[in-house]
Amino acid sequence: MLNWLTRRSVHTRTAGVIYGSIVASARQPAFYTDWGVPDTREGRFEMIALHVALVMQRLAAIQPDGPQLARQVAETFMTDMDDNMREIGIGDLAVPKKIKRAAAALYDRHRDYAAAMQPDAAETALVPVIAAAFDGTAFATENAAVDAAALANYMRRLKGGLAATTDDDCLAAHLPLPWPPR
Repeated sequence: MLNWLTRRSVHTRTAGVIYGSIVASARQPAFYTDWGVPDTREGRFEMIALHVALVMQRLAAIQPDGPQLARQVAETFMTDMDDNMREIGIGDLAVPKKIKRAAAALYDRHRDYAAAMQPDAAETALVPVIAAAFDGTAFATENAAVDAAALANYMRRLKGGLAATTDDDCLAAHLPLPWPPR
């Protein structure tokens, strides 16, 4: 029983390191200055969710510890969302509802991005998925022109970089993050 507890503690620390790298990747200026991602809470959420989804896909493929680490990365993301919502002044009664929506959005992105990036999917299948993710948020009213094609290319390159990383390196949080946009 203590072995499980120790492994979970290690996963928690590793997930924290991975999540920090994900946030660093998602905050690269090129996304916001060159590719039209709005530098708003919603835009940053979408960029973090994009990175979390790709990392979770890679970790979930590693047996036996990868799926647990992927879940822990998602939990770290949710904890960060909770902390940020409370920090910006969202009331205690509203936070759980918003966290539930954020979790649903993350898992929707995870599912949709994974389906659009299957080997048998068309090269352009990811572009409408990205556009839909960004259109479904508040910045659709800001007339943002997100360069979905550039983001799709970035995601394919990042997925390739993650795939080239050994399982042991992934489990030790030695991922190629932050991944350069260009």
